[in-house]
Amino acid sequence: MVSNQPKINKKKTAVRTVLTALLILAVAAGGALWFAWTRIQVMLGPVSDSQEQILVTVPRGATSAQVGKILQDAGLIHNSTLFRFWVRYHDLDAKIQAGDYVLTPSMRLEEIVDKLVQGDVHRETVRFTIPEGLFITDIAARLAKKGIVDQERFLELAADVERWQGYWFVQELPAGLEQPLEGYLFPDTYEIFADEENKEELIITLMLNRFKQVFTDEMRERAAELGMSVHQVVTLASIVEKEAVVDHERPLIAGVFHNRLAIREPLGSCATINYILGDFSIRYLTTEQTRIPSPYNTYINRGLPPGPIAAPGKRALEATLWPEETDYLFFVAKDDGSGEHYFARTNAEHEANKAKAKANRNRKK
Repeated sequence: MVSNQPKINKKKTAVRTVLTALLILAVAAGGALWFAWTRIQVMLGPVSDSQEQILVTVPRGATSAQVGKILQDAGLIHNSTLFRFWVRYHDLDAKIQAGDYVLTPSMRLEEIVDKLVQGDVHRETVRFTIPEGLFITDIAARLAKKGIVDQERFLELAADVERWQGYWFVQELPAGLEQPLEGYLFPDTYEIFADEENKEELIITLMLNRFKQVFTDEMRERAAELGMSVHQVVTLASIVEKEAVVDHERPLIAGVFHNRLAIREPLGSCATINYILGDFSIRYLTTEQTRIPSPYNTYINRGLPPGPIAAPGKRALEATLWPEETDYLFFVAKDDGSGEHYFARTNAEHEANKAKAKANRNRKK
């Protein structure tokens, strides 16, 4: 009797060989797929961790292939072909918007595509700073010099009080002010898009919004406690802004003015004369200048002038609302280069301080 066992063993061996080969092929294929998938994920990721801002332009009517080449040439994506497949797979080919874009190599391909589809184009901005203590014509002139606004248009809009009635503090303004927004265009740093239309109205709106933000409900309550309107607070704060040079003296100078108001003594502020003359650079006034007939002349009129003489900052507003308690009634600049003042309780002390200030000036010559 002849045995069939060897034939069976041969068949099993053949089957095992085939299965082993198939397994090897499967492992190899799986490895290739895993490698390909990993490679694709890398290529979908950032080119580098660089935050460098790169400006690229997507032309109107450009295809995804053309856009991919622009991005690859700029070092923003790994591969333009993968970009094209990605865009087409997600049915975004026709949704890419033309324009200038600021992108970085640290962005993933998906992030870049999203910006291109959203049309998140780059727009040049203009940044400018309005310092404390400028009057409104100076603000307009400064912006016009930078080529940001038309000076005449800016002042025309600022004078149109009806346009700004949406602001509670404008609603409370007294009638008859030549520059109703004087003191309310808040000094700060601002940034707008360079291609904005009607920049004059936009900037005034931004500055009024900033004042609204800075002058809090607490400040309004404090003004009421002092028996002052918000307009009176801003008016006095503008004088404090122009008289004070060093920060630590603001509350003390405000305290002197509050004392003079309380006894109905004219404020005697040189800054109000400067406002009348339209020139804050004048340091020493003549007797004739202090006698100029004007409601803003605080040498000849008691109480506050009709409105602010400049744009006070937050520190001047706070000093006016929370002045230092003092019995001083006078102050004069030391003129020693410190920016500080001599303070006095009586006119005799004040005259002595004026003599010291004059001596300091003479020493500097």
